Amino acid sequence: MSFLLQQIFWAAVLPAAIAAGLLFFFWRAWGREGVPSDGGTPLALAVGYLFAHWRIIGLPRSFPPVDSSDWLFVTGVLLAIWGGVEHFLSQKPLVRHLGRLVLVAVVSWLVLRPLVGNVWQGVSALLWIASLAAGWWLWWSVQARFADEQPGFLSPLILSMVAGGGGFILLWSNSSSLSQMSGAVAAVAGVLVPLTLWRLKGVAGAGGLAFPAGMLGLIWVEAIAFVPVPIWRIVAMAVASLSPFLALAPPLRRRSVWVVAAWCVVVTAAVLVAVMVPTYRAYVASAGAYGY
Repeated sequence: MSFLLQQIFWAAVLPAAIAAGLLFFFWRAWGREGVPSDGGTPLALAVGYLFAHWRIIGLPRSFPPVDSSDWLFVTGVLLAIWGGVEHFLSQKPLVRHLGRLVLVAVVSWLVLRPLVGNVWQGVSALLWIASLAAGWWLWWSVQARFADEQPGFLSPLILSMVAGGGGFILLWSNSSSLSQMSGAVAAVAGVLVPLTLWRLKGVAGAGGLAFPAGMLGLIWVEAIAFVPVPIWRIVAMAVASLSPFLALAPPLRRRSVWVVAAWCVVVTAAVLVAVMVPTYRAYVASAGAYGY
């Protein structure tokens, strides 16, 4: 098996299979009770992702972690727990927003504090951390709102596309490890698409999407801070992920879900391609300049 196929197998295929098996187990309650529940979804997705992290990067070497990649693993565990909390707080949106904010603020500080005094100085360090944390929280909250308003396959489909396309963007931005972890998020989020279609009452609400949205947000924060990936590329990927809001536009409100999904996929793909093309050209030009 070639190296590329091995990476795809360990970072995408097997994590997706693990997540799918756990989701099938957790969602069997629908058949008996007929009550949709996404309470076990973040745990299932987290186990699939954490398996990929273990195989590609390894387990954290210490606690608290000293490496930004190790913080991805720890945050994955926290998000598995928080997703379940969000599910049980579905009737308390303000509490969910505040809890999300606290989680994002604490994790952002712990992950980014090694840069304080080394890369970022003085007040600018606090502004960088606050800005990245605020962007992460705001984007995650927007994803959660749509997932609650339109629980179904569209949100995980678009998130999976953005994480997958973003994996190539991160790779061509010289971040192989974050690229692979973004691919793992794409794989486990993508599992929700066929399963929500299979179970017509299936939901992927804010609790269900807490893991992929929260995880992808931290990957982007680390990409900006540590690689660093140009901010416009991350912003463009975030914008691409907002295409599901087209479903709320008056011209599409009365159209079938398949028409809306098609529009969302086309718009998302167009934005991703618009980022991928110049990113790849810059990557090739940089490689040529160094003779490899």
